[in-house]
Amino acid sequence: MRILKFHDTHIYVKELPSDITPLLHLCDTETQKKVKNVSSPRRQREIIASHLMIKEIFNDKATINHDEYGAPIIIGIDGYISTSHSATEIVIAFNPNHRIGIDIENWREQLIKVRSRFLSQKEIEIYTSPQLLLQAWTIKEALYKVAQAPGISFDSDILLPNSLNSNISKVNTTKGICTFSFHIIESSPSRCITLAQPL
Repeated sequence: MRILKFHDTHIYVKELPSDITPLLHLCDTETQKKVKNVSSPRRQREIIASHLMIKEIFNDKATINHDEYGAPIIIGIDGYISTSHSATEIVIAFNPNHRIGIDIENWREQLIKVRSRFLSQKEIEIYTSPQLLLQAWTIKEALYKVAQAPGISFDSDILLPNSLNSNISKVNTTKGICTFSFHIIESSPSRCITLAQPL
């Protein structure tokens, strides 16, 4: 497991296991039941990897649950977490003081086809290359998680800055416009990790 740090946020990155069979017995009964009720092998891997990483990061008694917004929480641990999975990796971010949103994604051609669903026309004109498009996707995903505003539209409610030199974004929620900063933690043409947090 790799550990990255951004100010007071710790970011843990680990490869998803290819075979869950030898790992299932390491999980508690509740997690084992959850895994058995999921038909997707990829989702099973994600559940087991998340469970085991939480125990590795915090302690053997730590368990993951979800709040009313669907955001993950760690029972018995003060602080805030956010999780994300790509096809090959899992990332967990932890901050002791404030909400955060994390996203990891691998490049896929489908992002070009669906860009009008998550970017405004103005954003499409700014985020033009595949790498920038991948960054835009992870930024919006991370902002969606930190905003905790279900039902918002990616293309019209999560607003990316008009300049690639800015890292400040606004999100239209039912409670009004909220402002967040985002930070590209790692970026390459094939993969991106982005962290978002309140200003």
